[in-house]
Amino acid sequence: MRNYMKNNKSTYQLLLLVGVLALGFASCKKFLDKKPTFIVKENYYNNETDVNIGLAGVYDLLGREEVYGGNYQLMLTVADDGFYSRSSYTAGPAVYNFDAADASVASVWKYLYEGIERANVFLSRIDGVNMSQASKDAAKGEVKFLRAYYYFMLVSNWGDVPLKTTPTASVNDVNIKRTPQREVYDFITKEMEAAEGMVKTATEIGYGGKVSKSTVRGILARVYLKMAGAPLKDQTKYAEALKWARKIVYPDAGPKEHRLLPSYQQIFTNYAGDKYDIGESIWEVELYGNRGGDFEAGRIGNTLGLQCNDEAHGYSYGFINATKKLYDSYEAQDVRRNWAIAPYAYVYATVNNTVTVTDSTAWTSSQIYNRNCGKFRRAYEKLKPKNKNYTPQNFPLLRYADVLLMLAEAENEVNGPTAIAKQALQEVRSRANATDISATLNSADDMRTAIRKERFLELSFEGLRRFDLIRWDIFVSEMNQLATGIQADAGTAWSFGALAGRNVTSRNNVLPIPVLELSLNKEMSQNIGW
Repeated sequence: MRNYMKNNKSTYQLLLLVGVLALGFASCKKFLDKKPTFIVKENYYNNETDVNIGLAGVYDLLGREEVYGGNYQLMLTVADDGFYSRSSYTAGPAVYNFDAADASVASVWKYLYEGIERANVFLSRIDGVNMSQASKDAAKGEVKFLRAYYYFMLVSNWGDVPLKTTPTASVNDVNIKRTPQREVYDFITKEMEAAEGMVKTATEIGYGGKVSKSTVRGILARVYLKMAGAPLKDQTKYAEALKWARKIVYPDAGPKEHRLLPSYQQIFTNYAGDKYDIGESIWEVELYGNRGGDFEAGRIGNTLGLQCNDEAHGYSYGFINATKKLYDSYEAQDVRRNWAIAPYAYVYATVNNTVTVTDSTAWTSSQIYNRNCGKFRRAYEKLKPKNKNYTPQNFPLLRYADVLLMLAEAENEVNGPTAIAKQALQEVRSRANATDISATLNSADDMRTAIRKERFLELSFEGLRRFDLIRWDIFVSEMNQLATGIQADAGTAWSFGALAGRNVTSRNNVLPIPVLELSLNKEMSQNIGW
């Protein structure tokens, strides 16, 4: 439980630079002493403690501020659910006006490969460690999965990427060709399927910060759906996606571990309030603290959150506002609308130069574009004192609602709009108090449209919308249409919100290979259009 983790605040970071492991502060708090040491990697991994430290270091990259700690969701996943709400921001990845020298793009590339290198070292050494076979297998499974997941992030964002599965032997070992993405995906699925038989169940682990069998199964469903979509368009993979999603919703053996929380709001107040619920939140990025002696806090709620000028209440820049397209897509009674999209702004008083929230005021029906992303609200954080710019809020990587919608999608593509597909879709809608539309879904096309819309409503601002639009091969058209809509109805004050959609072209289906990588790796080539 996270309370246990807070009472045992072991933070660490595994910094691997070719021949040296620097063990310092990092993100999976359960494991280790936080005192930094410097260890030659060939002499490391001598016992189970070393293994746990190394394992923590492989997890560490997920929570980096440049990755899921804040920047990835803010800058590199902007789609038609939100827009960067600063009119002066006219250049950068959040408005699709950037190039291969962009620092945000380079940082994600760098840290994903750093995580892969840590995993390669770990897997090259663990078999020689004297520890119980069960613990060894579980640790190996987690690392095999994490390495595959980092490659999934790379291949889905950059296409063909170098595939490297052994530790770097020399600083001169930098010239590596891009591997065709089909081969990278085959490696990913092979590694994840092997890991599924090695890791523990979600119930055995008891919290969502570590990789469980359910994590592996759900992400495998996501990977196979991506392979079935653009750019590979291998529709045989829908059956594989269906198989792995079914293992969570309809387990082959043992009790069912996952279900929807009754309250949609509770999912996100749990992330803010340091509370786990493995029923709904299958996998989440671990973040902790207020930077008062730790370095594990992220920016969730501070950049991607409800704007607030009161530091005690929970300071937030409110950089992302909702689009009218998203707002209008909800039914009026859908409880998700006023949680995903904040329906109010704070009212303040200033006393002795201190800004304090005193009330809130509701936005009017004509003020749709004023509304911030509301899912990650700092008011629900329990940890005090609050840091102005860093928060302890965890971030969802896989929720049960997502699994239900992946099941519905794969079932529909394989078998049509069956009762199984309709039930999974309606389970998500029923929790939201949305209308039962099952009777209207009489064709695969009808069901496909409904599922795509439901993912838009359920998973907005969770870093998946751009990914979905790209695999459905409609990212460019949807973003261009978004721009047209904003220009038509936002008015002068908010017309800048159309900038991202207007800038998107086919090149934005992938990110550019960072210029530093191109300059160092003589076997590397740039993506088309960049």
